Amino acid sequence: MTNDQPAPSQIDTRLPHSARMYDYWLGGSSNFAADRALGQAFEQAIPSIRTMAMENRRFLGRAVRYMAGEAGIRQFLDIGTGVPAAGDTHSVTGIVAPDSRVVCVDNDPIVQAHAEFHAETLTDGDGRGRTVYLQADLRRPEEILRSPALTGTLDLEQPVGLLLVAMLMLVSDREDPWAAVATLLDALPAGSHVAITHPSQDFDPEAMADVVRAAEQGRMTLVPRDRSQVERFFGDWELIEPGMVPVMGWRPEGEPPKDPNAAYYWAGVARKKA
Repeated sequence: MTNDQPAPSQIDTRLPHSARMYDYWLGGSSNFAADRALGQAFEQAIPSIRTMAMENRRFLGRAVRYMAGEAGIRQFLDIGTGVPAAGDTHSVTGIVAPDSRVVCVDNDPIVQAHAEFHAETLTDGDGRGRTVYLQADLRRPEEILRSPALTGTLDLEQPVGLLLVAMLMLVSDREDPWAAVATLLDALPAGSHVAITHPSQDFDPEAMADVVRAAEQGRMTLVPRDRSQVERFFGDWELIEPGMVPVMGWRPEGEPPKDPNAAYYWAGVARKKA
């Protein structure tokens, strides 16, 4: 939609949305002028923002492969899933664990529109694997947990992989994202895992302050948080090695990055103990 084709009626294309901005940074076509304008403003503050978006997508792949492989998880709840694209949860599980069941949650109607358009591709050949999309908001976790889309897809008596990748910064402190995440963690059984990435001012305070100002001008909430604030999201769950580290440094594939701090996100995966 980079040619500003007509959007579904429920989408206000005058306001930027994080999912469509990520789509723009990742080279997708499901974005509009407002998304591109704010995305470019972010790039002026942090020229490597496209690379950071890609590093978050790569972390998502590594985290899902770990959960499906070493942890043996076959159920995933991806909140803030964004526009479907290569390297997302559905495409990764389709390769490494095609029998997985996935619930993808986002509050951007364009994500639901894509899901409906591609509905025939969201179930594997033998019907064991399944991906459903739910239009909902992290700030109302109880609604997510009791949604028929979730309860009809996931068995909350069995371990779940919860994915909160590059989205918690969109919820203000006043809205208490820690309480929302805690509600989700409390609902999951022992053996479940959670993967989180979060931008931080710890890496470059001046650049992050410029991005926050750009977000405010675009009427978007963006809250970078320091290491201790991000660690709070994991609650009492056990962090998997190497713990909470810069996103590029979490179990990199191939040669370790020369500068793991080059993407300004903290990242980690944790497990709920029995």
